[in-house]
Amino acid sequence: MTRFRSVSLLLAATFAAALFISCAQPQPAAPPDNSATAAAAVQKADADWAAAAQAHNAESWVAFYADDAVVLPPNDKTADTKDAIHRVIADLLALPGLSVSWKSTKAEASKSGELAYSYGTYQLSYKGPKGKAVSDTGKYSEVWKKQADGSWKCAVDMWSSDLPAAPAK
Repeated sequence: MTRFRSVSLLLAATFAAALFISCAQPQPAAPPDNSATAAAAVQKADADWAAAAQAHNAESWVAFYADDAVVLPPNDKTADTKDAIHRVIADLLALPGLSVSWKSTKAEASKSGELAYSYGTYQLSYKGPKGKAVSDTGKYSEVWKKQADGSWKCAVDMWSSDLPAAPAK
């Protein structure tokens, strides 16, 4: 009985020591929360992009897209290659008398600071057929990815009008 008690005490002491040692080990530090810094950087990148759009230069506009970006324009097919994206933007910029602007309403980033999204509003006007003014207002949503060089590029871009759909002809 004494021997059983000694073995039991030895096992209990070993278990307690192992438990104490495992609890005493330093736990890895939680990764830092980079979301606020990343969200601010995305809002700045989006504002810079809106300013660059004023040059009406497709290359300047497309430079804000990631290499694997996808653009989801209204009333058009998905553009998922650099050439297709360039074509969508060049067609937009070719509208006569085009004026386009947008402003981010909100940007939010992942805790790691590697992915973010933003959304906001846009205004667009141009001269339509026979010189008639066409105006549009709407909203947009973007997904952003942090690049290896620390810059932010848009990975998914989508916009849609607030105006009612045109009736079918």
